[in-house]
Amino acid sequence: MPADVKLKYRTNTKTEGKNGGHVSSTDWTNQGEFEFSFWASLYADDAALPLSTREGLLAATNTIHKQLRLFGLLMHVGAPGKKSKTEAMYCPARNDEYEAGDTSDLVLDCGGTVSFTQSFVYLGSLLYRDLSDHHDVDARIKKASKVFGALRDHFLRTRDVSERLKGKIYSGCVLAVLLYGCESWCLTAESISRLRNWHNKRIREMCRVTMYQSFVHQISSARLQKHTGVFSIDYYLASRTLFWAGHVARMPKSRLPKRLILSWVHEPRIAGGQEMTYGRSLERHLKYFGLVDDGGKAITFKEWATLVQDRAGWLKLVTKAPFNIGKPQLWPLRCDTRVTPEEKRRFLARRAQETELRRALCNAETDAETS
Repeated sequence: MPADVKLKYRTNTKTEGKNGGHVSSTDWTNQGEFEFSFWASLYADDAALPLSTREGLLAATNTIHKQLRLFGLLMHVGAPGKKSKTEAMYCPARNDEYEAGDTSDLVLDCGGTVSFTQSFVYLGSLLYRDLSDHHDVDARIKKASKVFGALRDHFLRTRDVSERLKGKIYSGCVLAVLLYGCESWCLTAESISRLRNWHNKRIREMCRVTMYQSFVHQISSARLQKHTGVFSIDYYLASRTLFWAGHVARMPKSRLPKRLILSWVHEPRIAGGQEMTYGRSLERHLKYFGLVDDGGKAITFKEWATLVQDRAGWLKLVTKAPFNIGKPQLWPLRCDTRVTPEEKRRFLARRAQETELRRALCNAETDAETS
């Protein structure tokens, strides 16, 4: 494979000295500690190859197809009237139009084809052609809504289950689906707002409180969170992301995740506002847990990379509850209030008898007055 089609990065994994590594805001002219190339992401039987040109993509696809055949394996490619399971995705530069790129099918040497797609699910996460995470956030919200809907009528909105137990099931089932893969999200304010609004609405549903009731009776989200034992979505995002970032920071510099989290492209940035980066998202999460310096800014990588070496201490730090949940509220035992058909028949008969008796008394009194 040509070396010029591989994506090249520079990184600095140092945690000591004046020239330590940074997760964000690194000058692109910085030479860093060393340069590395990244061209393949392999996991089990899945593979993703980020390449810089269409020619390089075609050459890499032909090479992989030939190498797999040497081991008796077959890469799924398309044929006339049959779409390939192997797909390619064109990610245009920031100021380029998607339609201006060549997204016609790749024709391999074997005669098969590989088609282009605008989105692709890889390892459970939705990748879109603009490389933003709000598409994956929307997909996770839809999946979590289905899980919540399956539990709504018989569990999460019933009066016979305490709010604390509802909160535990919600955290274990619904939040696990909603926040899958959130450790690597680069979240904008809009995406966080969508997650926060969806999360707060689900808590109100578990407490059987409408938005109108919250407004009239001044019921805050924090009050409902204490009832259910469920924290804000900002807590779960910050806790999961920082816990995973600590795991990456403890890796040796030979590991690819540690290289990428501290890397930058050795090219000048495009003029104008920059896209949301992972480093800026990480700074927001650090501020949530109070990991700031005297000036109120998030601590640098050199500082928190030292803290994560104590695994137990870091876990305790990033899982500290924002408030004391307290003891669960105990509900009194309730009898079965459902009415059987026989009980309903007896009730109607008794009410008819009482009505006839009152009518007879009323008629007797009327006759006595007229006589």
